[in-house]
Amino acid sequence: MKINYVLATSMLAIFSSGALAEDATLEEVQVQAAQEKPGLNLKKKNSTASRLGLTAQETPASVEILDAQTIRQRGDISIREAATRTTGITDISNPGSGQAFSSRGFTGNNAVAQAEDGIRLATGASTQTYPSDAWGYERIEVLRGPASVLFGDGAAGGIINSIRKQANRESSFEALLGAGTRGAYRAGVGGTGAIGEIGAFRIDASALGGNGFIDRGDYDSQKIMTSLLFTPTDHLRIGFTLDHANESPTANYGSPLVDGKIRHYLRKANYNIDNNKMEFTDTRARAKVEWDISPTAQIRNESYFFKSYREWRNLEVYDYNETTRLVDRTDYLNLRHDMKQYGNRVDFILSEDIFGHQNRFLIGWDSTHTDFRHSGSRNFSAVDSSLPLANFDPGTGFDPLQRNYDAQITQNAFYLENAWNATQDLKLIIGLRKDYIDTENKSLRADRPSSVQEFTPLTWRVGAVFNLTPDTVLYGQSSRGTDPIANLLGLSLVNSTYDLTRSRQAEIGIKQSLGNHKAEWTLAAYHIAKDDIITRDPSRPLNSIQGGSQSSRGIEFATTLYPVDHWRLDFNATLLNARFDELSEGNSGISRAGNTPENVPEKVANAWVYYQQTQWEAGIGARYIGKRYGNNANEVSMAGYTVYDASAAWHISKQLSLRANVRNLTDKFYSAYAYSDTQQTIGTPRQLELTAEFRY
Repeated sequence: MKINYVLATSMLAIFSSGALAEDATLEEVQVQAAQEKPGLNLKKKNSTASRLGLTAQETPASVEILDAQTIRQRGDISIREAATRTTGITDISNPGSGQAFSSRGFTGNNAVAQAEDGIRLATGASTQTYPSDAWGYERIEVLRGPASVLFGDGAAGGIINSIRKQANRESSFEALLGAGTRGAYRAGVGGTGAIGEIGAFRIDASALGGNGFIDRGDYDSQKIMTSLLFTPTDHLRIGFTLDHANESPTANYGSPLVDGKIRHYLRKANYNIDNNKMEFTDTRARAKVEWDISPTAQIRNESYFFKSYREWRNLEVYDYNETTRLVDRTDYLNLRHDMKQYGNRVDFILSEDIFGHQNRFLIGWDSTHTDFRHSGSRNFSAVDSSLPLANFDPGTGFDPLQRNYDAQITQNAFYLENAWNATQDLKLIIGLRKDYIDTENKSLRADRPSSVQEFTPLTWRVGAVFNLTPDTVLYGQSSRGTDPIANLLGLSLVNSTYDLTRSRQAEIGIKQSLGNHKAEWTLAAYHIAKDDIITRDPSRPLNSIQGGSQSSRGIEFATTLYPVDHWRLDFNATLLNARFDELSEGNSGISRAGNTPENVPEKVANAWVYYQQTQWEAGIGARYIGKRYGNNANEVSMAGYTVYDASAAWHISKQLSLRANVRNLTDKFYSAYAYSDTQQTIGTPRQLELTAEFRY
């Protein structure tokens, strides 16, 4: 079902015009305040690293807040583009995983979680597809390192939390219209205003698309986000959201390696079948109640329903045969996911002094249930084929879908968090979570057994923050997390016999905000170890067992500087040593100890320099990704690369700005991701986009 944007835009215009007409009868009031400068936002409260209302500076963890203004200035369109400019986060998305990330040496949706407004999104068969488009979001919050205490299993590397714009009784309207190279287009509208005496609404809608840079690489997406907020009293807030999104990304499975390397002349080649398909549809509804029982006590309750429908039809693996000089194509997959997620989370927060010192305490219960149906087919003989490197007929593929299995997860979690100011300068923070996870995988095929498994992990975090000065803090923490060895909604009979992997992290760091908003900077050092990953039995290499381990050690630095008037510098860098400490692979049990996990760069850096005047602004940025490997054997490598981007805007008035964005300014040719030992995804070439931005 496609969204009727004409109707959505008309409704928005009616609401906005009515609100503006009402405001026109009021007397003019002028309010002047110093404009808040974008940066690391160390003194802003965040909801990702803590649910106690702590700021990033008060939290003994690496947390970063990326605001919408910065995202717009950099020209980022998607959540993943924006998030991967934060410290140490890299994009490892592929058509099967949807959107996926690497953080602190750990990769994929079973290790780096994603959420929207603090609600964790269930992962079906290792796939996440929402949220995608960054339009309608106020900021992105990133917590690096184990996040299991707040978000459960599957977050050893961290979590990326997209925070949406809120309904407000003060009327406002914004719109964007853009066009770019290779048929790219983008449009978005958003507005908020009052409803009656106690209500407010917000609507955000967007659409984008284009031809893509590979042959037959068309893509498009549309979404609408709606929210209502009612405040019957000063102490009670009731909110509702209802969203719907459709997305058809480019089905880009990469280019075959020729003599072990990607080739520039194959940059646009697409070896997928002609009738390929990739469609994602997501619908989400939520209701939230916040009640301030007293000045020191609050109850929050949030209920939600998510529904995802996904479908793929692709021929996915390409191997260049040096003998025949043809590209051998295999792994035709025709898949469908039907997923529904129900949940409720309730928190009780209490702020009471203990021994004369401020103490904030939270206790909560999170209950969620997910139903997942996996349908698909594999008919290799029907479409497996070999093609020349160029000038070929891609052919078509089709095989009727068959139901493979039904899976469900019921998860209940009890958690608590406490922050106590032991002294004026020392804050002690603890967190504890106990999960009760019941999984059931019911096979709908005779050749696939069913499975049932229960998990009851206990995770925790202990940390301290010490104020050297009001603007400088030292912190340290120790934490524990868990990850599944495979996606819990797709556990086979063999995988269901394994327990969750266990991760542990130690981290120390310093955070500082310099006076007069001149600078913010953070420095962190950490060590993470994950135990009980799958390896081969040393005495019987044909058998897989739990017992392997991997670890990472790293240093992360991030800063925002305002050295002189009109100038701003954003910079972050990560140095990482990620390795397998114990891992054997293959039927002969070959050791991978000391090797780097695939698709993990050990050097990452981002930089942006801005110059801003009242009437115009300009910026140039660079993204550096170090060398990576295409497999755990480290036999296939991908060279490091640097991509430059640029942006310039002309502010014609307070209501209208024109902006130009250039991505991959130098048209760098590079490998973005290793899809298999024999193929890699080539990075996007240079793109130009012109946009008009409206604000009222």
